[in-house]
Amino acid sequence: EINMKKIIALVAIVAMVAAFSMSVVGKKLPSVGYVLVGPANDGGWSMRHDQGFKALENYGYEVAGVESVVEADSASVFKKLARKHDIVFGTSFGFMEPMVKVAKKNPDTIFMHATGFMGSDNMDNYVCRGYQARYLTGVAAGLLTKTNNIGVIGSHPIPEIVRNINAIALGARSVNPDAKVNVIWINAWFDPPKDTDAAKALYESGNDVLYTTGDIPSVVILAEDKSTPDKPIWSMGNDAPMNSFGPNRIATGVIFNWNLLYKHILDNLAAGKLTMGQRYFWGMKEGCAALSPWGLDVPQEVSNRVDTIKMNWINDMQETDGVHWDDLWPFSGGYNKRDGTHVAAGSIDRHQLETMTYYVEGIVPSFPGE
Repeated sequence: EINMKKIIALVAIVAMVAAFSMSVVGKKLPSVGYVLVGPANDGGWSMRHDQGFKALENYGYEVAGVESVVEADSASVFKKLARKHDIVFGTSFGFMEPMVKVAKKNPDTIFMHATGFMGSDNMDNYVCRGYQARYLTGVAAGLLTKTNNIGVIGSHPIPEIVRNINAIALGARSVNPDAKVNVIWINAWFDPPKDTDAAKALYESGNDVLYTTGDIPSVVILAEDKSTPDKPIWSMGNDAPMNSFGPNRIATGVIFNWNLLYKHILDNLAAGKLTMGQRYFWGMKEGCAALSPWGLDVPQEVSNRVDTIKMNWINDMQETDGVHWDDLWPFSGGYNKRDGTHVAAGSIDRHQLETMTYYVEGIVPSFPGE
């Protein structure tokens, strides 16, 4: 009889577990719509976002994206996606205001906007702290340059790109006070002819470390093509690993691992735990921004120096000179603007980073519109 009771209890437990499993498995996961500003195969920004969203399919999420959407036309795309999906992502700064308007009219859909700062009850923002990794690439650039001239192709002069260029200058001049940063703006995210022309112009004017903030590996290809033993040219990748385009003449670069952030947001939404106003601001510690692999020809003393700074930063260690690598570093360390105005250590906040429209000392041209 005792055995019978045990069996009945066991059968009841198994039935409860089965019912619970069926309710969890049977629950429909939220579906995802996303909008890319460039083609999904651009080799940079849009490709990394696309890969991040596609990775969600491994966990059972249904995703659907629209690529190469002009920012001014994005509202109609957001509207269509809002009718079909539980959460809609926009991955470019210029999508911000159109998304705010669409979010207001679709209160039952969650909206997420990359790199911006405007939100609402059903709209939040997210960004990876790319400037952290940019600073580290700047340290490498300052050590590698022989001409003390570092060239940057600027995409659009929005605060995110401006602070990235400023971080490069601060990193380079932390190890090489004579380093100067030259910028050519092309006012485009994805424009291969303009990007390539700007890369050539920077090379021809004596810059021997080249960056792009656009979405193609133009500078990596050029450095591999034009570098000679007596006049070495280095390049820095952007958004995605670009080593395959110039394995010998790439130094490193910034890469984004959006998949980590997207899974975090979707898992919270699926569990009913997603709250608005998080304004996700992940960086190197969370793995959202990182350095791409070192190029084949980078001297070991350069990679060692940068990797030491990176690990001290990630592990919250003090540098030997007393610098504390906090989340707003390098801007929290104090610096001079290009016009000579001093920004005191510890005085900068996130809002000031998000609205940054000036150059720091060491950047040669005047700021656009000045």
